[in-house]
Amino acid sequence: MFYIVSKLLAFLSKPIMWIFLLLISALLFKNKRRKLLIISLFTFYVFTNGFICDEVARLWEINQTELTQINQKYDVGIVLGGMSAYDQSIDLLNFNNHADRIIFAEQLYHQGKIKKILISGGNGLLNNEGYREAKSMKEHLIKNNIPESAILIENSSRNTKENAQNSAAILNNKFPNGDFLLITSANHMRRATFCFDKFGIQTTAFSTDNTISKRIYTIDYLLFPDIKSLEKWQDLIHEWIGYIVYRIKF
Repeated sequence: MFYIVSKLLAFLSKPIMWIFLLLISALLFKNKRRKLLIISLFTFYVFTNGFICDEVARLWEINQTELTQINQKYDVGIVLGGMSAYDQSIDLLNFNNHADRIIFAEQLYHQGKIKKILISGGNGLLNNEGYREAKSMKEHLIKNNIPESAILIENSSRNTKENAQNSAAILNNKFPNGDFLLITSANHMRRATFCFDKFGIQTTAFSTDNTISKRIYTIDYLLFPDIKSLEKWQDLIHEWIGYIVYRIKF
């Protein structure tokens, strides 16, 4: 039930849905049309403004650590899923904007920063067609010169809570009192760290796909709409809702 409710909240958290509903309301309520159209335009501008979006993202994200600053060798690097999808019709693995998670895990392993890689992720879709992300990511790592003996997988989790719960069972069994590096996206790190803490796994954060720290002040960036910002806001709001819900639930 919690899983289905979380998916419903994720759908309702999309700013594009808010704009759509405002426009529909403007059509239905003629006496409030002007006001609703103004609100629609304002909402559209705020959620498509790259500067506003990036400033908010920087406040929420956990800063990335430079590889050269990692002096400790961790027993396991925990990589959370949500970075790929499988196109069954052409048998092709497609990576998304969060692919930095697996890329940095490879680098950390090859540089001797982590001894093993645990990939946690099953399939978070309601209409699961059998794709298990952790299994596919394991195959990807093996093709990129990571030995199979250095890879652990947990391929039944559907959300961050289950990532932490299922990973904790593996880590407590195989690496009691181990040192763990948690690898996930910067905007997801707060929720992920909270969940792992709740299941008794203390981790060090290694954030990926951060918002670029250097600010730019060009006219197009400051003033003109950018459709990519809608997607970024969607991810941020999804994380805020998830974080609040988890804090209440736990």
